[in-house]
Amino acid sequence: MPAPYASEQKREHLVRAAKQLLHARGFERTTLAAVAGEAKVPLGNVYYYFKTKEALAEAVIASHETDLLAMFAGWVEAHRDPRARLRRLVRAPLASADSIIEFGCPHGSLCQELEKLGATEPLARAGARLLATYLRWAEQQFRELGFTKRGASERSAELVASIQGTLLVAHTLRSRDVLAVQLRRVERWLDATLAEKESA
Repeated sequence: MPAPYASEQKREHLVRAAKQLLHARGFERTTLAAVAGEAKVPLGNVYYYFKTKEALAEAVIASHETDLLAMFAGWVEAHRDPRARLRRLVRAPLASADSIIEFGCPHGSLCQELEKLGATEPLARAGARLLATYLRWAEQQFRELGFTKRGASERSAELVASIQGTLLVAHTLRSRDVLAVQLRRVERWLDATLAEKESA
């Protein structure tokens, strides 16, 4: 039996490897053997921690959620103004433009693929939960700016949908220019929305 700290470290190592493969290959084309190869561990080690590919994908989604929440918390700490936090959300994809152009959004593309398993499937629900993390956080920022619950929810959905749509088109066209130009367009929409609220 491995020591607890070693066991946890190895599990996290496998989750990181699976994250990379799920982003690059997608769920269907990722196997536990491929994850073992990426992590450079025997296949039996993968089965020790994850009996199925589905269980590993669940762990990847949970890790994505944790990372997202940590990123959002950092933005809240860095910016007292929710406007600045929302702009960070719009600009964030530019920091990983190369991987987005090549493979798409690591969150959005995974959610889309898992949804095809069927809405009632546990992995599809987990993917929806990941996307909802974006929506809830953006909605909270709009609420702090004085929008009603319904208004904040609607603008949160529009903002996240616009960003995800931009990432999909930029990936499909393999165009960094599309990514940059369309994200600026999303930011202009955001600025206009916030200005309209201030003048109301």
